[in-house]
Amino acid sequence: MMRHLYATIVYCILSSLVFAQTPYHWTQKRSGSSLGGPIDYNINNTNIVYYGSDNKIYKSTDRGETFAMTGVLVPGSSEIKSIILNDAVPGTFIIAIESSPNDKIYKTTNDGSNWILTLDEGQMSYFGIPMTQDPSNPNTIFTMIGTNFKKSTDFGSTWTTISSDFGLGAAPCDIEVFPGTNIILIGDNGTGIFKSTDYGLTWVQKYFTSGEIPTISVDYTNPGIAWATKWGGGGGLLKSTDYGETWSLQSGFTGIFMWGVHIQPTDGNIILVNSYSTAPGSWRSIDGGVSWTPISIPSSGYQVVSVDSTTQYAAQSSGFYKLESEYFNAMVLTSFTVLIEGFYNGSVMNSDTVSVQLRNTSFPFNLVDQTKIVVNNSGIGSGSFLNASNGTPYYLVVKHRNAVETWSALPQTFSANTLTYDFTTGQNKAFGNNLKLVGSKWCIYGGDVNQNGTVDNADLNSVFNNNTIGTTGYTNTDLNGDMFTEIEDLNIVFTNSVMGVTKETPAGDSSISGENISNKNGE
Repeated sequence: MMRHLYATIVYCILSSLVFAQTPYHWTQKRSGSSLGGPIDYNINNTNIVYYGSDNKIYKSTDRGETFAMTGVLVPGSSEIKSIILNDAVPGTFIIAIESSPNDKIYKTTNDGSNWILTLDEGQMSYFGIPMTQDPSNPNTIFTMIGTNFKKSTDFGSTWTTISSDFGLGAAPCDIEVFPGTNIILIGDNGTGIFKSTDYGLTWVQKYFTSGEIPTISVDYTNPGIAWATKWGGGGGLLKSTDYGETWSLQSGFTGIFMWGVHIQPTDGNIILVNSYSTAPGSWRSIDGGVSWTPISIPSSGYQVVSVDSTTQYAAQSSGFYKLESEYFNAMVLTSFTVLIEGFYNGSVMNSDTVSVQLRNTSFPFNLVDQTKIVVNNSGIGSGSFLNASNGTPYYLVVKHRNAVETWSALPQTFSANTLTYDFTTGQNKAFGNNLKLVGSKWCIYGGDVNQNGTVDNADLNSVFNNNTIGTTGYTNTDLNGDMFTEIEDLNIVFTNSVMGVTKETPAGDSSISGENISNKNGE
């Protein structure tokens, strides 16, 4: 008997030690009353974060470390249920609020100094996130009042009902759009998950449950993948790999009433989830959901947000929380600008994902770290590196699914954990002047479909074959980002193959070291 008691005591002591040494912890940065999805950040400047609570909007300019109220009180608001920033226009954003007798949507163009009422009819889901933005068309916003599915194409200034036959008795909890498609998913508050393949005109139920689907998140870097949470109906965490056609319950979460889920937009391997009230309260995955790290967080959970590998937020019933860790001493590429030939038309670029590498400055130019960055319509994005250091020079290498690998002309150095770089301002920004002028901006060359470093006949054949069979979707042979493989793509490859466009590196014809790196922070 005593032996069993001793074993139990030892187990409890060891367990408490393991808990105390957990490298992740949530810290409350702003007290408040959260509901729905009251957090958003600017993708062009991730230092800027907004948080809505009750009838107030708070703004942070230091990545959620400190907040100050911005603007005036939101008229008639009892809770801020959703906030969406116009990333291209600082100070412009829209909010959805809990109000009486109708829930409302307001827009501001001056950081909340004035509020413009743009929608005032009926009820949104009380606990849900009633608005979402099309990631490929940032001015397009969707919302739902009762069973009326609405769309705005002017960033929330005006609204049009595009479908009224959704079939539910109340508004859903969450709306999500797969980038570059007409596919929209809705999680409702009592029956399951619905899917539209015609941009919201018609709907088909794809998952059935007796509980609520509080949150859905779609993967921007791995097309077709989505995650969803279940509250009630047995609880749990769902995953789809086929654009929401089918869903499977994930092990480890059965019986837990889950609430928030968010896939990091620049890296689908990093996923945050939380529960409504079940300890530990939150979980983090860095391998696409294969394994999870439990992280204790107080109070009831609503929204979770993963900005990058070192910046994560949570909206709890008691306020705004930020995830902190000894792993998070990152170097941040705060503003990285690159335009891709074909994707850029001389004025705007179709947004896409690029990989940015840091490489040593002497042969064999070993890979130090890399990150994925979503560059917007202006070619701007940001990302973090865990293996880099201040004061050490690195070559910046940008890679894209069908563009020529391009190196910075000279090594660059982080200072105070930050660095900016712009490939578009001059041909001399790339090693070997390996850029093409489009309009007044310099672009990396397109056409390296097979990513062998040279635009050649093999690339030409791939594009020709896919053009012949009418290939569509997110493919390497779509060289302008319009989701079609067509004659315009063929022209880019043909021209650059004739010119003999190839990557230019400090190593010349010598081989560069491989892609594998060892992360000193263990992630």
